[in-house]
Amino acid sequence: MKNLKRITSILSLISMIVLGGMLKSCQADNFLYNKSEDLFQPKFVLAAPLVKSNSIALVWYKVNDADTYTVELHTDNYYKSLYKEYTVTETQVFMDDIPYKTQFYIRLRANHRDPGHNSQWAYTSALTEERPVYAHILKPVEKVDITETEVTVNWTVDSSNPVDSISVVPAQSKEIPAIGRKLTAAEISSGQAKIEGLEKSTAYNVNVYDTKKPRVYDKPYNQENFRSAGPSPGQILVMKGDDLDALLRANNTDPAIPEGTVYFLEAGSLFKITPFTISKGFKLTGGTQGERPQIEMNGNWNITEGSFLSSLAFENIRFYQTIDASYFFNSGTAWTVGEISFYNCVFNHFKRGFWRHQGGGKYKEIGNFDMSYCTFDEVGGHTGPYGTFVFGSAGADNVKKAIFSNCTFMRDYYQTTDKNRNFKNLFDYGTSKYPIHLTYQNITIYDYAYNRSLINIPEAVGSTLIFKNVLLASACGKVIQAIGANSTTIYENNYTTTDYLLGAASIQGTELGISAQDLFVNPAAGNLMIKNSNSPIVTNRVGDTRWLP
Repeated sequence: MKNLKRITSILSLISMIVLGGMLKSCQADNFLYNKSEDLFQPKFVLAAPLVKSNSIALVWYKVNDADTYTVELHTDNYYKSLYKEYTVTETQVFMDDIPYKTQFYIRLRANHRDPGHNSQWAYTSALTEERPVYAHILKPVEKVDITETEVTVNWTVDSSNPVDSISVVPAQSKEIPAIGRKLTAAEISSGQAKIEGLEKSTAYNVNVYDTKKPRVYDKPYNQENFRSAGPSPGQILVMKGDDLDALLRANNTDPAIPEGTVYFLEAGSLFKITPFTISKGFKLTGGTQGERPQIEMNGNWNITEGSFLSSLAFENIRFYQTIDASYFFNSGTAWTVGEISFYNCVFNHFKRGFWRHQGGGKYKEIGNFDMSYCTFDEVGGHTGPYGTFVFGSAGADNVKKAIFSNCTFMRDYYQTTDKNRNFKNLFDYGTSKYPIHLTYQNITIYDYAYNRSLINIPEAVGSTLIFKNVLLASACGKVIQAIGANSTTIYENNYTTTDYLLGAASIQGTELGISAQDLFVNPAAGNLMIKNSNSPIVTNRVGDTRWLP
């Protein structure tokens, strides 16, 4: 009804304009057309088209001997991208239900019965209005939901904003086919759909729709975008059987290999490396068409003294060690790194620690440290462990921001029954006085850091700690051992099991009243899926969301 009123009002206005225009044209000498074979170029009644929402009205004066009129709507001012064409006999056209907030370039021609005598084009343009407020229910596409050929799309289920269809369209290439289909009843109720048949390393736009809406451009909800996994041009493809260790070492000192080179590791591959001292940043990313690649590390990484690295990145890889006393990273040199990131990685059998800084006075700076969708399992067990993250450069460590999200820390006394031989902590900032922004969000902690404090920021005055959506199912000690003066602490939506003996009050959390054994499917075997789908852990999306049913 609202649309009908809008159309009626626009058509009424057009009629008034046309009537006035006809009276004016009868009196104007310059519109008393002379007889000729070629038609005169049409002249618009208004200085600009009339725009209402996502509709455009166009009115022009009658051209003598014109058989019809052609109106073209283009999206470029070279008139090479035709959106739609209209052929009419009247001196007006109403272009309804076209894209919102789009600049259209319009041209009008009078058509003779003999096309050789058509008029020249008359030109104008119009910008449709912004789309009215609508629901944004489509969720951003997470990397963990993307493979080389598939994507899992999620949206908020809302009865007032129903969804019945989905489309995944290449963002840049017209040669690659788009994928669109109706959703099944199960997909509609769950708010999740898997789309198959993607091309590797391709940018896509994804939309969900309510196709029952009457107007075309009101059917879609918000659009999200993503890139499918897979090697991109310029990446170095490392296949099964290749010597990754030799390749990384050679390129580390080769001036022809640029900073930030990406190495794409074939899915299902296994590599053995002896880490070295890094002199320029790189990225290791694992393929997704099969099991994540595995790297056995016979030692730890370091960074060359005085180096400035833009980034170090690791994605979709399982790292493990078979030696007794080592780390993933251990450095006593001075350096600066802009960004360090880990995504969807698994870490096993690092017995003494994971990330350690040492070397008194050796200044080390990390601009941003990001770890998400990662799992620490069956680590620790050494007689002299240092911890998960230990910054021991005697106050010379400067980590500006560190964010941990959707991660699991569990079972940290590998190959021993002595729980005291654990990883000791999550994050020990030592005596650094540089303020840090530290976030733990959607974290699951099980059987980890027995009787040990998790976070220690004793001297970093003015720091920020965010501890949100954390599930604490371990007999560890205090969450915060110490935090610098004038620091901000934010706690939100945290939960504890009965295994955590200190209660949930200190983290402004909620005590579940059940043990980890009752909460998880099989925690002793490493399966932390939540048993009860009605648990507040599920309904409030607490802990590492990969464990939610």
